[in-house]
Amino acid sequence: MLMPQTARVRTQGPSGFKPWSGTRIVETPLANRLTLASMFVFLAKIGNLPHLGHFEIGKVLIGLSVLALLFEGGGWKEGVFGHRVMRPYLGLFFMGLITVPLAVWPGGSARFLFGNYLKDMVLVVLLIVTTRTPQDLRRLLWTVIINTLILDIVLLHYGIHKITIVKLGKNEIAMTSVIALGLLLGLPTTGLGKIFKWAAGVMLVYAVFMSVSRGSYLGVSLVLMLFMYFRFGNRTALAILGVMVFAVGVYAFGPPRVHRTINTLIHIQHDYNLTARTGRIAIWKRGLKIVEAHPLGVGMRNFPIAEGHLVEDVIGERWMDAHNALLEVTAELGILGGLVFLTLLKRGMQTANKLRKQKNLPDLSAIGLSAVLALFGYFLTASFLSEGYAVILYILMAIIISSDRVYTYMLARKKDVISGQGA
Repeated sequence: MLMPQTARVRTQGPSGFKPWSGTRIVETPLANRLTLASMFVFLAKIGNLPHLGHFEIGKVLIGLSVLALLFEGGGWKEGVFGHRVMRPYLGLFFMGLITVPLAVWPGGSARFLFGNYLKDMVLVVLLIVTTRTPQDLRRLLWTVIINTLILDIVLLHYGIHKITIVKLGKNEIAMTSVIALGLLLGLPTTGLGKIFKWAAGVMLVYAVFMSVSRGSYLGVSLVLMLFMYFRFGNRTALAILGVMVFAVGVYAFGPPRVHRTINTLIHIQHDYNLTARTGRIAIWKRGLKIVEAHPLGVGMRNFPIAEGHLVEDVIGERWMDAHNALLEVTAELGILGGLVFLTLLKRGMQTANKLRKQKNLPDLSAIGLSAVLALFGYFLTASFLSEGYAVILYILMAIIISSDRVYTYMLARKKDVISGQGA
């Protein structure tokens, strides 16, 4: 338990849940470390390595995390499932469950829901209940950042066409790097930490541009522009100018493949995404037809099958993913599922922005800024990718929920101290 039994006093927090208040937090260092280690498995997919896959190391680490959590004092249970951001996240699982009978391939939908998605949910809950202090929050953010740097090293080592060791494509790694960059920029550092921070930032940006993922190019530009906007106040022109200078520098001095990719953004009218049957515009139009034909959804991970049914007369071409997170979720979980997904993103952003504005709590304010930048990076990058169920998004939601719970506890504790002084 978080507080001694004699110290449980329920108070209403700003996010609607009721934290325990008292004199101290019972930390769970072992459970926290094991959960962070399991996050490496789920985020980097290292459990799929040829010589490690049969050991099920992700499940083993999750099991050890649960045991350590029970041994070290149980969970900080108040407000986890009732949190305003957690509710739509659970709602997505519920929508996935009720669409299984409606799915065009029920077996595949059920396998994904009770396999990948449910495992990710367990990880998210463990991250929330073992993250109890501002120090835990910083450790969580740095773990995500370092994990992403490892993915970037894999990307740069194997190249964009030979990534097989972690079962992630270049676009997914690039999106994760955009999110990690947002998390990194908001974090305050000193001394050698500041040198490492900016070196890591350069590495993340370099990996994104070497991935030649155009959506991630736009995501990096947005994250950098917003960071400069928040950093320099209302000097919007300065923020825009800084990003423009950065973009011109990359275009002028970047390697040939980066130069060619940027050219496709400049001369977008000739891009296959606007003209080809396999381009994003054509896929999005077919996706809207799927939503119109199946307003209740076609089941999780069934968009390519439903899309294939629309183009049965086309021979020799593979069925296509949605290439848009919102369209993917709406087509697969129905219109109501799409609204739940939007609610999750909206509430996550509102909570992160609320934390960003808490200037009297600089640590939490910095983490709030990190979350805001990372979410904006996800918004833009995932508009071109089928990443509606990406574990990095839900890890980001775990960061936001954990930060809000720590913030609410700190408020309650501050009230207790003031009340004690008044007495």
